[in-house]
Amino acid sequence: MLIETIIMGILQGLLEWLPISSQGSLILLVVSVFGMSRVEALSLSVYLHAGTFLSVLVYFRRIYWSIFKSAAHYKFRDPSRMEDRLLVFLVLSTIMTGIIGYPIFRVAVAFAASGSLFFALIGASLILTGMFQRSSRRLGSRSIEEINLKDGLILGAVQGFSAFPGISRSGITVSFLLIRGLDAESAFKLSFLMSAPAILAAVIGLTVTGGPALLSPFEVIFGILSSFLSGIASISLLLRIAKKIAVWKFCILIGLMALFSGLYLP
Repeated sequence: MLIETIIMGILQGLLEWLPISSQGSLILLVVSVFGMSRVEALSLSVYLHAGTFLSVLVYFRRIYWSIFKSAAHYKFRDPSRMEDRLLVFLVLSTIMTGIIGYPIFRVAVAFAASGSLFFALIGASLILTGMFQRSSRRLGSRSIEEINLKDGLILGAVQGFSAFPGISRSGITVSFLLIRGLDAESAFKLSFLMSAPAILAAVIGLTVTGGPALLSPFEVIFGILSSFLSGIASISLLLRIAKKIAVWKFCILIGLMALFSGLYLP
């Protein structure tokens, strides 16, 4: 089962940042192809998220460290530095994610609901946004230095909806950041930075409440390692793509992927 675990870790690191429901798609794949039980697949996927969590921390270690240091000297009335703005953004977005996400998660579990249709609608709206951006120079021009309190509140609430089964956290946050007028690179960076507290909370929550099946520590370690390495590689690749492609084209590309995910993937 070691080879299957490593492959699952690699796929987790790649799918985590794409606008598709990574956990549902991954579990479906390993159950269908590798014959792994759903309990084993779900249990392992919980641990694999720890790998993508670490990949974000390592890749953006300098930014996180700057944010951590700025917290000691933060002035509430004058968040002039980028680190201060990011600190406020991450705190507000994390709080809003918890407020919105927890009740949605409880409802989704209770009623076994699916967010695929909703995510397809998000993809369609993003395609329309890309079309509008093509004809407007003002859209897609905001950078990460220009984020504000409103962005933190909106994106935190949006991220909370990813607790709904079928909705990709990265897909929905990148989509709304683009809709909010950020350039593609900044949208991905903010989505990555937001992911760390969200993934950590999900891993802890699922471990505590889900009661993962006992797995071999050896397999878990290799799975987390492969998820970590592929996560770093995919972050780097997506940021390079975001720098080179026009914002309106990027919106349509992400929108098409989200639309496909919502209509055809679990």
